[in-house]
Amino acid sequence: MAHALIFAPMALDAAGVAITASATAGGHEAGYVANDHAGVVWKSPTGTATRTLTVDLGADADIDVAMLFGLDGAQPGWTLTIEAATSAQGSGFGPGDYWSSGTMPLLGGSEMPVNGRGIALWQADEELNGVSAPTPARYWRFRISGLASAAAVVARLAMGRRLRLERNFSYGAAFGVRDLGNVDFSRGGVMLRQRGARLRSIGISFASVFKDEVEAQVQPLIEAVGNTGTIALVTDPAADPMRQRRCWFGPMVGDVGTIWRSAAGWEWRVNLVSLF
Repeated sequence: MAHALIFAPMALDAAGVAITASATAGGHEAGYVANDHAGVVWKSPTGTATRTLTVDLGADADIDVAMLFGLDGAQPGWTLTIEAATSAQGSGFGPGDYWSSGTMPLLGGSEMPVNGRGIALWQADEELNGVSAPTPARYWRFRISGLASAAAVVARLAMGRRLRLERNFSYGAAFGVRDLGNVDFSRGGVMLRQRGARLRSIGISFASVFKDEVEAQVQPLIEAVGNTGTIALVTDPAADPMRQRRCWFGPMVGDVGTIWRSAAGWEWRVNLVSLF
């Protein structure tokens, strides 16, 4: 089991960032992949086997992980290629002028989430998968291929730098569902049901975090995100048929902080409700 992957995504809706697509279906703009509304998606037209999303970050940035959520309709044979170019190289992606991840399966595992909304994961981790990160780059292009006559759909693009802790989370992890519906009973004993969305939830605890990790990595993340921002979490990022179901993206809930448990040990509890 690989250590959990956690990161706060870059603000892709910030000033100076531009998101474009090779083609866009009406009402489904490319920039929608930057917001946290799971039902507001970028969608391409049909009829072309390859579609691209390109992100101009405005300046070179160091990225070692990217995830695509809400890949509605994605099929096992579809592929993903990520390409990156520096400010000096420019956005043209000419031959030899950019870094390429190489072709990989679009879906992060063969087992789909119960809701049918696919998830893609790219990570640069030399110890885990032998992949090294590109040099800091400004332009990032996500090429989805194998579509045949289908449309590409992406609800959320998350990219950034992963948080790396020496010790993994402890046993006692909790996995559940937050049901936004409601059940009540009438005075006559009749069940009154209002159905709502069911969002996956997770609670894990990193019980042995080093002080320097808390100060340099954990506290900056939680102070920046709080309860209103979002984070991406993969409980086990190693390649596996079930990996899509091990991916979470959403806000942290409850107390957001760390606990100084002993002279040399800290604890960080992460409770999250996933939008996907």
